[in-house]
Amino acid sequence: MSDIEKKKNGSSPKKLLISIGSVIILVLAAISFIFIPAMVQSGGPEIPPFGYYNKKPIQYKQGTYFANLVQMYSDREGAENRQSAYFDVFNQAFNDTVLYEAFTQAVDATGYVPPTGLVDRNMLPYFYDEKGVYSKRLFNETPDSVKIELRDSIESSLVYLRYVEDLFGSTTDKVGDYQMYGLKTASAEEPFIQAMGENQRTFQVVSFDMDNYPAEQVAVWGKNNADLFTRYDLSVITLADKTAADNLLKQLQSNEILFEDAVTEMSRNYYSGTDGKLTNAYRYQINNIVTAEADLAAITALGQGELSGVIATSNGYSIFRGNGEAVAADFEDTVVRDAVHSYMKSYETGIIETYYLDLAQDFWSLANTAGIAEASRQFDVTPASVGPFPLNYGNSPLFDSVSSSDEALTGAASNENFMKTAFSMQVGELSSPMVLNNAVVLLMLTEETTVPAEENAELFASYVNQFDQSAVQNAVMTSDKLQNDFLTVFFQYFMNFE
Repeated sequence: MSDIEKKKNGSSPKKLLISIGSVIILVLAAISFIFIPAMVQSGGPEIPPFGYYNKKPIQYKQGTYFANLVQMYSDREGAENRQSAYFDVFNQAFNDTVLYEAFTQAVDATGYVPPTGLVDRNMLPYFYDEKGVYSKRLFNETPDSVKIELRDSIESSLVYLRYVEDLFGSTTDKVGDYQMYGLKTASAEEPFIQAMGENQRTFQVVSFDMDNYPAEQVAVWGKNNADLFTRYDLSVITLADKTAADNLLKQLQSNEILFEDAVTEMSRNYYSGTDGKLTNAYRYQINNIVTAEADLAAITALGQGELSGVIATSNGYSIFRGNGEAVAADFEDTVVRDAVHSYMKSYETGIIETYYLDLAQDFWSLANTAGIAEASRQFDVTPASVGPFPLNYGNSPLFDSVSSSDEALTGAASNENFMKTAFSMQVGELSSPMVLNNAVVLLMLTEETTVPAEENAELFASYVNQFDQSAVQNAVMTSDKLQNDFLTVFFQYFMNFE
């Protein structure tokens, strides 16, 4: 097989790759030599466009940019993984095609035409021999039709590349270290932002997990609010329509239909299992599903076998039936205590927070006199180390982020009070207790360090370029010019494709 034939079959290492954010855009010369699966060539269903960009259809047909990218990405994924990766392959190819159309159409509108010499230079690699030297023999052996197709494809890719380089700069055209083309920034901008990550701090963190609220405290609060946890033995039928519920109630009252049959045949079972038994039967839970206070009193007063009226509930209209006596809460029962704890976490978080804030304040007082190690021993807690990290609110990827084995610090970088506290302390100082997520925490600043900005200069430049590329992707994919029918077409025509 000749070198040019290898290129036709897509095995040449000379393909041009351009990175746009996290997406790889293939700018292929001679992409028209790739063949798409047989199902779309003949005899298969007519596949509508996957969408339109500026009214131009993005079609999966032989020779289209979209179809060629699908084939290229499928080959790259490997046949053995093709089924599992098929959606990702099509989705990436579609997104890349949208970008290609947006960039190309924008450049075409300016009237730009790639210079003949530039096209010639980009054609040369396709006629290199094994030693990487231009081969006149390979050129002469290549049919004119192939060379014309190759030239047309290169011209198209250069139009696209013109937009990419004008926006993001050229990876090859430089004057010294100065990158040609691309968006420019003020000379002081990069050093200024890099310096934001120079000053870093390391802490010891002591946390009290509020999920560990003592069972005896739960029981005390539960006993003081015992009515909330009285459990009722009830069944319920729920319908969507009030008129239907009124008619059913009359049938139940006249024994035209049994309650159990109505449960099976008519109930939506929002609040029960298939047997009709009310699932969440504590008084506070019943109160959560009714819309009127008077209805709660009517339901909880039902005797055995008694029916309620039609009661408006949060999902439809319900008829309740009493099955037996209510059961008072036993706060020695772990199931009841768990229910009380769950209620407190949902509706009485202030009580739990106050308990742990007081506990943490006692820790703070002891630590400031006896030291954090002794306080930790007496309170049976283990301080965790976190840092070093800079003042990086929101965990920007440009700088080191807040991380720790202590789950209490999850999301700490987006907590304004945490960041203000952490970066207004002196070395050796122990902060006052603060609520963070589901814990009460204290911070002790143990060390301040300075990281020279130059160490992150290369990484910073890479991230800035990624941000620019991501912004362009988002702008194009959310543009009013894009009609995105990808999901509809893919799942209709390719969901079962093998």
